[in-house]
Amino acid sequence: MVDDGTKITIRVSNEDIQLMEDFMSDNGIENRSDFIRDAIRGYIANNRTPGEIVDENAILVHLSPVVLQTLENMSRDGTAYSAEDYIRQLVNADIIPRDALEDSKARSFKAAQQSFRDL
Repeated sequence: MVDDGTKITIRVSNEDIQLMEDFMSDNGIENRSDFIRDAIRGYIANNRTPGEIVDENAILVHLSPVVLQTLENMSRDGTAYSAEDYIRQLVNADIIPRDALEDSKARSFKAAQQSFRDL
């Protein structure tokens, strides 16, 4: 049996419903439940106490509203897959030495070539 979670009911003004519907339409969100679940997760993530551990393999970074809007715009226009992915790429580009990356790409390509030769 699949756990469907707990059902809750909320009252929302017509104005807030319209804001939500417009946002959902602009961002390709198909149903209200998905929107509300994402909004709850986002609210919690944005209001955590600095230094609070979200995940032992994660770092919470607060960015200015201008930077966040820029990342959102880049994601929306297809320049970046997501803000998280773009930030991950920037960090990796700054940390991983270029020669190590080039060596890894070359070894990976050679291994792929060998796999296809073996077929």
